[in-house]
Amino acid sequence: MRAVLCSLLVVSVVCLSGCAATQNNFASKVKAEGEQHLDLSQQWEQGQKDVKNGSSLLVDGRNLIGKGNTKIREGEKLIIVAKEAAQQHRVAFQLMASTLNSAQNGARALVLVERLDDIADLWEDADDMYADGKELIEDGNTNLAEGQSSIEQGQNMLTNGRTRMQQAESQYQQRTGQGLVEQMHLEEQPRQF
Repeated sequence: MRAVLCSLLVVSVVCLSGCAATQNNFASKVKAEGEQHLDLSQQWEQGQKDVKNGSSLLVDGRNLIGKGNTKIREGEKLIIVAKEAAQQHRVAFQLMASTLNSAQNGARALVLVERLDDIADLWEDADDMYADGKELIEDGNTNLAEGQSSIEQGQNMLTNGRTRMQQAESQYQQRTGQGLVEQMHLEEQPRQF
C-alpha cells in the first residue's frame, strides 16, 4: 500500500512539474527578454488563441454539417415511407368507404365505421410522419447553415491568428534586427563539438 501511495505521489509531482514548465514558443522567449517586447508577446499569444479557437470552430462546423446531412437523409427517407403509407391508407379508406352502402344492418355498419376509423388513424399517422420528415429536413438545413457559418468564422480566426503571430514575429525582427524564430531553432539544435 505504501509503495502505491509513493508511486502516485511521484507521478503527480512529475505531472504537476510538467504542467508548470514554461512553453518554448515565441511568446515565452520574448517575455524572457524583458518587458520591452511584452506587447509583441501578447499579440503573438492572442494570435495563438485565435488559431486554437478557429480550429475548434472548424471542427464544430464540420460536425454540424455532418449532423445536418444525416438529419436531411433521415427526413427524406421518412417522407418517402410516409407518402407510401398515406397512399396505401387512402386507397384502403376509399375501398372501405365504398362498402358502407352495402351494410344490411346497424351492427355491420358499426363494424365498417370502426374499420374506417382505424384506417383514418393510420392515414393520420402517415401524415404526421410526413410532417416529422419535413421537420428533420428543416433541422438539418439549419445545422448545415450553422456549420457553414462556424467554418467561415473558424477560417477567419485561423487566418487572423496566423497573421497576428507573423506580424508579432516580424515586428520583433524589425525592433531587434534578429529573428527569434531562427534563434529558437538554433538553440534547439544539438551542439556538435
